Amino acid sequence: MNIDPPNWADRFLRWYCNPKYLEEIEGDIYELFDRRAETKGPKTARAKFVWDVFRFLRWSNIKRSNSKYNSMNQLTLYQNYLKLGMRNIRKNMVSSSINIFGLAIAICFAISIFLFTDIMLNMDSFHTKSDRIYMIANYVEQDGGDVLWGDSPITLGPKMAADHPSIETFARVEYRGASVKYDADVFDELAVFVDPAYFEMFDFPFLNGDRKVLYDKNKIVISKDIAKKYFSGEDPIGKDLSFKFSNGTIKRMTVGAVLEKRPYNSSMGNDFYLPIQNYFDLDYGDRNDWSYLTDATFVMLKEGESIEPILNSFDEYQELQNASDPEWKVTSYEPYIFKDLSLNSYKIVSSVSGGANPAGRIALTVIALFLLAMACFNYMNISVVSAAKRLKEIALRKVMGSVRGEIIKQFLVENMLQCFFALIVGVLLAYFLLVPWMNAMIPEMDMQFRTSDPKTIVIFFALLLIGIGLVSGAYPSFYISRFDAITIFKGKEKFGSKNIFSKVMLGVQFFLSVITIVGCFVFLDQSIYLGSKDWGYDPSETMSIYVADKDQFDLLKNEIIQHPSVEGYTASNYLIGRALGVSSLEIEDRKLAIRRVSAMDGFVETFGLRLKQGRSLTDLASDQQGGVIVNEKFLEVMDWDEESVVGKSFYMDSVNKTVVGVVENFHYYNFFVEVDPVIIQGADKSDIHYLTVNLKEGQLEDLDNYAREAWQQIAPNDPYDRVFQEDVFDDFYAENKSNISLMALITGIAVILACLGLYGLLSFNVQGNLKEYSVRKVLGAEPKSIMKAVSKQYVWVLLISFIIGAPLGAIGMMALVNEVFPDAKPVDALPFIVSVVLMLTTLVITVAGQIRKAINVNPADILRSE
Repeated sequence: MNIDPPNWADRFLRWYCNPKYLEEIEGDIYELFDRRAETKGPKTARAKFVWDVFRFLRWSNIKRSNSKYNSMNQLTLYQNYLKLGMRNIRKNMVSSSINIFGLAIAICFAISIFLFTDIMLNMDSFHTKSDRIYMIANYVEQDGGDVLWGDSPITLGPKMAADHPSIETFARVEYRGASVKYDADVFDELAVFVDPAYFEMFDFPFLNGDRKVLYDKNKIVISKDIAKKYFSGEDPIGKDLSFKFSNGTIKRMTVGAVLEKRPYNSSMGNDFYLPIQNYFDLDYGDRNDWSYLTDATFVMLKEGESIEPILNSFDEYQELQNASDPEWKVTSYEPYIFKDLSLNSYKIVSSVSGGANPAGRIALTVIALFLLAMACFNYMNISVVSAAKRLKEIALRKVMGSVRGEIIKQFLVENMLQCFFALIVGVLLAYFLLVPWMNAMIPEMDMQFRTSDPKTIVIFFALLLIGIGLVSGAYPSFYISRFDAITIFKGKEKFGSKNIFSKVMLGVQFFLSVITIVGCFVFLDQSIYLGSKDWGYDPSETMSIYVADKDQFDLLKNEIIQHPSVEGYTASNYLIGRALGVSSLEIEDRKLAIRRVSAMDGFVETFGLRLKQGRSLTDLASDQQGGVIVNEKFLEVMDWDEESVVGKSFYMDSVNKTVVGVVENFHYYNFFVEVDPVIIQGADKSDIHYLTVNLKEGQLEDLDNYAREAWQQIAPNDPYDRVFQEDVFDDFYAENKSNISLMALITGIAVILACLGLYGLLSFNVQGNLKEYSVRKVLGAEPKSIMKAVSKQYVWVLLISFIIGAPLGAIGMMALVNEVFPDAKPVDALPFIVSVVLMLTTLVITVAGQIRKAINVNPADILRSE
């Protein structure tokens, strides 16, 4: 039978095929058409002509690389992919919304952590000379090892500048408290004495004034906030402020410049800067005394110079310092380049630069990566589930000539489109919700929605979009595109049956979820423990007031003790909760870093310290034997037997001291600081700065008002600085609450992502096995049997994930906890129990709908086509 094909078939063949191959294959194709017409009939031959052309070209391995079809504009092709992607998003709104939402919340968290990390890693980057500035720290021999301190001899900076021409300038930093008065307003402030070159070294932005203003010893630099606080919007330049220092000296200073708001990525920042010449005029320290330590010494090298030649001279400075103060033995100097100082500040005791321990930053980054990975696994599973509705579309496209690569491209483009929408939603969530929330939770944080380099955030967003798009879309694209068209049309594609890779993905996702959730609960358990931890003393009904000298102390004490609510009082040079004095002392041929407080009688009783043995302080100001009270940590470090410690003597500052009592360890700062050995020694009135009283219950507010009125009569030119002992750890509790909130948020995200992943894969399984469940129902299977069939293959996946992930999560988080908290409690079963209950509850809720779908399936609807 010789039947000519229709005219449209000839035109299609010449349009579709490469011209240089057309003569070679044209005869074979028409011969195939004739055979089809003879066996199936002319009508069938014409209908199958296009399909036969596609099959023949594939069998003969004819490439279309030069065909008119392949030369179509690629941009138009991708535009079509985008249109298809938008249509599929609208058509499958539920699954698309789950995909976009799951990715968005992970992206939101990742963006916020990226911004936080960028601040930490690029702290102080706005200082243009930061790569030439060094802070000189030093290692001090203490507790049998070397401790890194930020303090350095006050004469070190001038000495280094004189010895080394490569040093352009230097600046020292010295902190001192002062009472500052303007008109009738008086406040306690922190004054910072610096060398005049300080603002030539550091590029803190100025609102007005000159950077060289501190070369005039009568001029000061204040912050914008202080200008608003004291001058209420008036121009502060030229106005005078009165400073009263702790030695009683009063000095009037003129405002010469105002700083702009402190940059969000600055590790240093203060409100009052005074020329250091005033510090020497106050006789606080001798500028030529190697034993007097200032809070920091910065040196700035000339351009092109290196710090290496200067290192050799540190041995000389070390000898000079140790000769002047043998009890503070320096083993070496360590210069820290300023651009990296904040990254190392956590290692430096008494550092003027702020900087967090990197353990927290690393942990948050790892958690962000875990959440992104979980979101990607969700996307993979749900995308594959969604493909169940598109099998015939895929088969038809293959019949019409689409090769697998084109189908892969289409699904990747559609995937990238959804990831793009998720990125937009994630950015909006981070900008409007998470970043402001983190700033509110951590008051000292001023995280901005920007990075140190504008290009960085653009690159981050691009990499985030491409990375998530490829990772989440690769598996669905390659998996879906491999389906055979004939098998699909015949209904023999066993979609979703025994998909091992999907179960592996679910297992990995739950493994990450379990690590995250258990780790978060371990941290939450530690935070809750610290939030309810005993301080080691009774802070209730206790109030302290700062006094500048013994005259103020006597006058205030005489007024206060007359109040009927006062049950006891004491006085000290330092206040528990604000800090205790730090000393490095040589005791019995041992170097110890100790905390030391000088106090008058009644100290133990007023603060509620717990005396374990011996006696309390009596009138130790006149005790010639130098009796002291020590804490348990002191005994531990000295390796003394607790039972026979009372009466032991040792020399401290060349004075014989006798232990008269032992108290339990108490927290003199917050729970982030390890308890050191403490010595409580006698003091006279000349060494007193805090009057502390213990009151009857409920009388704090009444005594506070009474003391405030008395203070106005005693010291009207000094601020009233009162501390309720119950409030001294408020900053710690606020930070601890922020940590709890952050970990609860991470836990919630991890639970949501875990549930979405299980929902996706369970839907995948149920969709692919509806016929099996229908047959089971026809054969009389009970709902319990079907429920078991639906869930049994995932029970082991989840169980294995928990068995492996839970210990790893606990171990990883405890490493962080031990790095941050010096007195962490051991891990118990509670975090694991809570994690199991939470995950089981949410998982049961998640799978209930899919199990109900499998149980309620109508066999007639499913098996009708069989």
